[in-house]
Amino acid sequence: MASGQYADVRVGLLWETPTRQVMVMGDGGPLTIWVDGKKAAELSSSDGLVLKYTDAGIHARSLLLDLTAKKTITFRSPVGRGFRLRNMAPKTAERAYPGSLELSKAGGNLKMVATVPLEEYVGGVVQAEAGKGHWLEYYKLQSVSCRTYALANKRRHAGEGFEVCDATHCQVFHGRNKQDSIRLAVALTRDLVVVDSDIRLIHATFHSNCGGETMNAEDVWSKSEPYLISTIDTFCLHEPHSVWTKSVPRTKWLNYLRKEYGVNTDDSNIVASVTEHVPECREIFLANISPEVSLTRLRRDFHLRSAYFSIHPEGDMVVLNGRGFGHGVGLCQEGAMHMARGGYTYTDILHHYFANVHLVKLQNLDFFRDDGL
Repeated sequence: MASGQYADVRVGLLWETPTRQVMVMGDGGPLTIWVDGKKAAELSSSDGLVLKYTDAGIHARSLLLDLTAKKTITFRSPVGRGFRLRNMAPKTAERAYPGSLELSKAGGNLKMVATVPLEEYVGGVVQAEAGKGHWLEYYKLQSVSCRTYALANKRRHAGEGFEVCDATHCQVFHGRNKQDSIRLAVALTRDLVVVDSDIRLIHATFHSNCGGETMNAEDVWSKSEPYLISTIDTFCLHEPHSVWTKSVPRTKWLNYLRKEYGVNTDDSNIVASVTEHVPECREIFLANISPEVSLTRLRRDFHLRSAYFSIHPEGDMVVLNGRGFGHGVGLCQEGAMHMARGGYTYTDILHHYFANVHLVKLQNLDFFRDDGL
């Protein structure tokens, strides 16, 4: 079992959805209700409690209950059970979660924080992030990656009173996993996390498709990591997001380069370089011209799928023929899926995309840290 400090994850729910009214129900059992820290009532498994934000606090009402909290309302479930949650304003689909739930007021809305057992959180994230229909080895890879990410980022929302949110800012989490293959993958990798050569949890970054070559971390985010280094990847080259094309008006392209970077668009040699260029490998700057033009910023400003592309003129347009989808650092998801289909183990895939990393049990992580490592 994971040690106490890793047993649970505090997750901010519906974090990107301003919420003023929700319904809470039990999931397979009753819920004990605590109002402002004191046990107040029990919500039967067949009842639903509607909670509303008010100026005076949080008002909660069902067919049988009528409660008001000044600060917090907490729902605790029997071990192995959980709760169901439905946003009422605006209305969203009902979701089932393991663990307990605490509601409080924050910034004119309800703040909802679930305390979820780590392994059940991992299963829910893998279901939301990876989806259906993948090979077991890919789900095992995602399980150790999601577990590692959660524990490496436990202070990301410390100021808001929880550890990670349920949106893409952290990891997408829509509640309890329902897929048997994911449940098996989580069980087979239980408590395993990825560390670097100094026994530090890695930043297990990922993207959709690298286009055949991953990036060094410092080429995208300025800070280097010894395990996030560029590697050639042939596994993703024929996957759905391996190539893309976008046409940009020539005048818009040149005006942007002149205005944003001071590129001399009156120089015919420079214009030729920025309108017709085929990189031999991934580059950091556009066509090696001066002044330097950041490809990462170009990707953002022109809403490109990646910063890996060639350029050629076509009439009054410049055509960008791109490779890959995403920032290109760390795990290439479509490459990893291809490797799993081809019979590679999840440890093979892990070591292909992350250099000099190790899989360790959480208990051993504690041991190394206790030894001052």
